[in-house]
Amino acid sequence: MNPGTRTGRTARTTRSRGALWIVCRAAAALLLPQAALPHAQITTTVQFDREIVHILDNHCVMCHFETGPAFPLLTYEQTYSARWKIRQDALDRHMAPWAAVPGYGEFANSNGLTQREIDFLVSWAESFGPRNNGEVYTAVADAPAAPRVIQAHFDPDRWALGPPDLRLALAADTVAPRPVVGPPLASTPHPDAAAETRRATVDLKLRSDRWLKALEYKPRDRRAVHAVQFTIQETGQWLGTWTPWQGFTSLPEGLAHRLPAGSHLVADTLYYGPRRDQGGEGTLGLYFADQPSPHAVSSLILSAKAVGPGSPGKLLASTTLDADTTVLAVQPEVHPGLQSVEVFTRTPEGSRQVLLFAKAIPVAWPTPYIYSTPVALHKGAQLTVVEHYDAAAPDYSSPQQIRFMATSAGAHGS
Repeated sequence: MNPGTRTGRTARTTRSRGALWIVCRAAAALLLPQAALPHAQITTTVQFDREIVHILDNHCVMCHFETGPAFPLLTYEQTYSARWKIRQDALDRHMAPWAAVPGYGEFANSNGLTQREIDFLVSWAESFGPRNNGEVYTAVADAPAAPRVIQAHFDPDRWALGPPDLRLALAADTVAPRPVVGPPLASTPHPDAAAETRRATVDLKLRSDRWLKALEYKPRDRRAVHAVQFTIQETGQWLGTWTPWQGFTSLPEGLAHRLPAGSHLVADTLYYGPRRDQGGEGTLGLYFADQPSPHAVSSLILSAKAVGPGSPGKLLASTTLDADTTVLAVQPEVHPGLQSVEVFTRTPEGSRQVLLFAKAIPVAWPTPYIYSTPVALHKGAQLTVVEHYDAAAPDYSSPQQIRFMATSAGAHGS
């Protein structure tokens, strides 16, 4: 036999065996069970029992509990199931609802997530949502006691300010329908849930002037109520606004609202969602001061009006302060299409200070902006509000109210 022929046959045989080996390996890969690979890896030190539950307690559970307006986020299991929605809402800054841009004023009732908190939520969600550092209960005789289950907590029945001096029932039969759009709380039907503002008026039965230092409200059905604004009928004084994440309004030490003898308290309630007809009776707690306030707390109202055809969607209001003034809180009137609100002052010398810049304000969650430290403004300063609406918004051409809660030098409470 020719040696060359034998060599060729050997090479062909080797190639055939190699091909058969490859085919067998491929078949084995298809038929034999394979080790499962995880879809996510724990690559974070963020834990539910530590960072996440703290965020829930501070920002979420006031709405996200069993009888609240949103799905519950109390337990690890509830939060784990919703972790991707939580992640997206945090990145979009859709939740928790808060429109003030950081860096323009410090607010006591701020409910916005910090960038650090957003990073915690994103890292936790993307790393398979670890509960804790991995300690487990082994159920053996000499093992330590089972660890306590950690979860977020909210008690809607607890009075944050302690037992009130006076409790008022806002009975359902005192609540009458009022126009959907209009001051002091404005709303329009939502594609998924209708909104309506209703008014209740309560006789305080005061035979002499009293001084109010704080109030706290408890709706009967928190699933139906998004905000409640309290004023005095006779004077128009704004006393405060309830939101789910700020259930009380408390004035700085030494200050108080004057409640005139014979006055009536007005509560404007924003009902939202399919349960709006089931809001029913709520309870308002009043806390009185022992003595008159050295400076009267009053309401300063600016009415922003459309600038003109040259600036579609822009509204402007401005006033010059005739006395030294301390601003405690501000609440813009919110209508659909409102894109931003800027409140600033300018001194006669020309220096400018921004008191509030808010954008993408949710109509469903109107809120006041309560300053952590009252803002002192001097006589002669110009207080200005600039609002920008979507030019296609139906209501922006009508005047929009912006309320300020303030004290003024020379305006005494005695």
